[in-house]
Amino acid sequence: MTRMNHPNIVVILADDTGYGDVGCYNPDSKIPTPNIDRLAAEGLRFTDAHSPCALCTPTRYGLLTGRYYWRTPKKHSLVMPYEPPVIETHRPTVASMLRSRGYATACVGKWHLGLHYPTRQGAAEQYTQREADIDFSKPLAGGPIELGFDYFFGTAGCSTSDAPYCFIENDRTVGIPSVPSTEDLHELPGFYPGLMAPGWSETEVDAAFVDKSVAFIDEHLHQRPGRPFFLYHALSAPHIPWLMPDFLKGASTEGPRGDMNVLVDWCVGRIRDGLEERGILDDTLLIFTSDNGPQAGANGHSSAGPYRGLKNSAFEGGHREPFVARWPGKVPAGAVCDEPICLTDLMATFADLTGEPMPEGAGEDSFSVAPALLGQGRCEDRPAMIADTGGYSAKVGDFGIRRGKWKLIVPAPPQEGQGQKRLRSDIEPGSPPLLFDLESDPGERNDLSSRFPSIAADMHRLLEKAKKCGLRNIEA
Repeated sequence: MTRMNHPNIVVILADDTGYGDVGCYNPDSKIPTPNIDRLAAEGLRFTDAHSPCALCTPTRYGLLTGRYYWRTPKKHSLVMPYEPPVIETHRPTVASMLRSRGYATACVGKWHLGLHYPTRQGAAEQYTQREADIDFSKPLAGGPIELGFDYFFGTAGCSTSDAPYCFIENDRTVGIPSVPSTEDLHELPGFYPGLMAPGWSETEVDAAFVDKSVAFIDEHLHQRPGRPFFLYHALSAPHIPWLMPDFLKGASTEGPRGDMNVLVDWCVGRIRDGLEERGILDDTLLIFTSDNGPQAGANGHSSAGPYRGLKNSAFEGGHREPFVARWPGKVPAGAVCDEPICLTDLMATFADLTGEPMPEGAGEDSFSVAPALLGQGRCEDRPAMIADTGGYSAKVGDFGIRRGKWKLIVPAPPQEGQGQKRLRSDIEPGSPPLLFDLESDPGERNDLSSRFPSIAADMHRLLEKAKKCGLRNIEA
């Protein structure tokens, strides 16, 4: 097949896969990941890639908009079941930007950025957050197809732990959620009780997602063979409650969470093979990464690798992610890059790769890492890189800010951080800031704030400056 002017772009985002879960990042991993390892051998592996937050909703927002989630009214709180959208329909996204450049666009998988749910006939309000008042026969609003995606197939929130338990295709549920979830499911970790579509299966979600992504590719090649496409495939795995298909039970020696990461790898392999079988693999920039740090590993497995912290931690283990990219002839094969990058950078990077500037006013926290991706050297200077934490209804979180080798962690204030529904934060609100030299201490064991108070103070001032405007608009 003739190489296109612009590559197809496929981004596969895992849900809670850690730096140490993937074999090419952790030779001692108890989880077999041959498909991701193969991508790394055929492409580029970043060792200093980060999510903008150590939780799922904020990272998805940052990836799609190129801006930090704490700039929104939600601040640090997750989108919970039946909550409204957090991306305004007028805001540019990676999808709307690429569609304006001729791309067909699809989102398959976990959305978790909110939807408007229509009320039943006769209700005073058009939309509701009360499950009992929702009319699931009507279109859902504010979702992917209003934000630049031509096609959507997925779930509203965490696919196996957030109601409603049904697939959504474009703006309609597939079937009507009408079956209450059962007590055995309510006992599972993190499961949110709610309505299910008849026949819903907790173990078959990711297989269904993969089938839909491959079907989108087939339909695209049939209908628009000369046009590039962007596919954002957001996995459900390995998020709790760790219910995996029978054929993968016992696939790792780490336990159920490890088996779910084998499912992640299986999905990556299915999508890669689908591209190859259709003759377009080498015309595609294929990226695999994760949305935040992992849950703790079992049986001696280091799910965050050598780093301190887990999911929802401002320490490195909470937001340092695997990030592998493949694009033969463009991305160097078998290479390793230590350039610091953030998932918010995808917007500016894709703009750079397609040869046009970002939309005006968009992606104020996004920096192009195309030079590093293509093996052409260092990227444009950024004043800092930030990752935060949050919770179910937390308006504040812990901040980690990185500049060069220095990283400052600023815990949430005590009067604001206490009493809020934070998720497993490993720092007490009101604790003093912590300063680390990541070059000499990547495991963040030695707090240097008392030794270098001026550096800590400068970093704190930079964080406060960044909160007031986009990173692209400030001078360090």
